[in-house]
Amino acid sequence: MDINDAWKETCKVLLGGEIGDMAQYEKYLSSQVEPIYLKKSILSQANVAVSNPNFCKGARFMSNNEQGEYAKRASKAKLSINDVKDIDSIISAVSENFIYSGNHIIGNSREVKNSDLCESSSYVLNSSEVYESKYIAYCNLSRNDEYMFGSNFLGESKYCIKSHYTHKLVRSMETLRCFLSSDCYYSANLEGCANCLFSFNQRNRSNLIGNAQFSQEEYNKLKGNLVAQLKDELQSKKSLPMIIDILSG
Repeated sequence: MDINDAWKETCKVLLGGEIGDMAQYEKYLSSQVEPIYLKKSILSQANVAVSNPNFCKGARFMSNNEQGEYAKRASKAKLSINDVKDIDSIISAVSENFIYSGNHIIGNSREVKNSDLCESSSYVLNSSEVYESKYIAYCNLSRNDEYMFGSNFLGESKYCIKSHYTHKLVRSMETLRCFLSSDCYYSANLEGCANCLFSFNQRNRSNLIGNAQFSQEEYNKLKGNLVAQLKDELQSKKSLPMIIDILSG
């Protein structure tokens, strides 16, 4: 299974069916996470992913896996007599050997693309600061997560789209600060909750829509209709209203 297959699987779990390839939803998924910046390696001209835009003017880059080649070149660099005539000349000459490193992919990682600061993770795309996770795309700050898309500040969560500030959140979409919860959509500030739609500031509750309690049967029927609407709109427009925009607006 690759990252696109994982996206399709997650859509089945959350929306009841596939909605097409993940590439069609790049703008939606990347809209509220820290972007990845692609630079060119001065050593190989290959793309180098960096997670920070704040570099000095004229900065040069290389991939972290090019450290060996850089060390060889740097060891051969010598200052000429003209380079050591004063401090400014020395600094100028030495600075020509300074190169920023990106593509920091370490540990037991594989299938990581356009990502930086990843450790022991697999099938990661356009993400940064990902630790011991798999099937992660357009995410930032992920630890021990699986099947996460367009989300940030994550921990031990699984099968989520556009969910932010999570801990042990499962099968959820468009959420903010939801912990130890499952099957939540368009909800915020939940703890110990399950089966919540458009619900806010709840603790240890279930089968809620707009904070109103429903029987399991009533909830399942209403949820089915609402989720079908979300699926159709996302598939047709390639975007949905976002929980952060709703809360701020």
